[in-house]
Amino acid sequence: MHNDFGEFIKEILKYKTISIIGMEKNTGKTTTLNFIINVVKDRKLALTSVGRDGEEEDIVTFTHKPRIYVQEGTLVATAKNVLLKSDAGFEILEVLNIGTPMGDIVIAKSITAGFVEIAGPATKNQIKEVIYRLKFYGADFILVDGALSRKSFAAPTITEAAVMCTGAAFSEKVKLLCEETLNFMSFLRLPKASEEVSKLYEKVMEHSRLAFIYENCIKKSKVETAISSYEEVISNYSKELNYVFIKGILTDNFILKLLASNFVFKKVIFVVEDGTKIFVKKSTYDRFILKGGSIKAAQSINVVGISVNPWSPSGYVLNYEEIYNMFKSKIDVPIFNVREYEVDVIE
Repeated sequence: MHNDFGEFIKEILKYKTISIIGMEKNTGKTTTLNFIINVVKDRKLALTSVGRDGEEEDIVTFTHKPRIYVQEGTLVATAKNVLLKSDAGFEILEVLNIGTPMGDIVIAKSITAGFVEIAGPATKNQIKEVIYRLKFYGADFILVDGALSRKSFAAPTITEAAVMCTGAAFSEKVKLLCEETLNFMSFLRLPKASEEVSKLYEKVMEHSRLAFIYENCIKKSKVETAISSYEEVISNYSKELNYVFIKGILTDNFILKLLASNFVFKKVIFVVEDGTKIFVKKSTYDRFILKGGSIKAAQSINVVGISVNPWSPSGYVLNYEEIYNMFKSKIDVPIFNVREYEVDVIE
């Protein structure tokens, strides 16, 4: 069976912070997490996670997560009440000023091996603070278990690399599974804008959500969100317009409105923070590209592998070889069947 385990392990060991994100529940995020934990024995490992699926980004809530097995000496950042339920023993190193319904987030070190549930904070700034503190306590390999609706936690400002989990729980049709996963991957791996443009984006967008970069001037919009600002984008078009900078989400409706207008795409490059901000259907994106449209990212996302769980919760099993070959014909990252190396814990 085709499994790029060796290549994948070599790749992940290059980094200190990795997000694990899933296309759907039961696609094997926790199984993948446990697999990675078992192959990084010689690193000072730390674990945390992001908030519950389906909640707003600024609300800290939790959902049941399958347990994770940790060895002695592992660092975790989790809610205090969740930590107390663990059957591994822990020494609390620090209580952070991050409150949650399950207690404050604590940094703790396992003093005995055992199972633990991880329920971390739910905002980007809190996750960044948690990662900073874990590094302070000596962590040199940090895994962030992402939530379904929080693919933005793969953003390069949060972690250096990301692992994508997909499988039969997302779709029991191999072609659809591969197409949708690859479509999302294509956004995650958007081409990066030039260094000069990326630096300009960082400077201009510090306090703006929308800006227009012309040949001889820069115009910042006063909109509080760019989501429904397509009319302003259309009205600000001119032959001198080179870039449209957008901070926040780029939606399908936004692109459709531009496509239905007289906006001339060929000379203008749209720049977003990173590929996690794009929520556009493939058919819409294809039309945009055909019209000469171009989207680039101020920061690129480094997807270092695709973990496949061919088993669905209903018991249906997909042909992994078919999935592997379909992915390999389209994308050059390690692909592996995580169920081949399963660690007694199934997500």
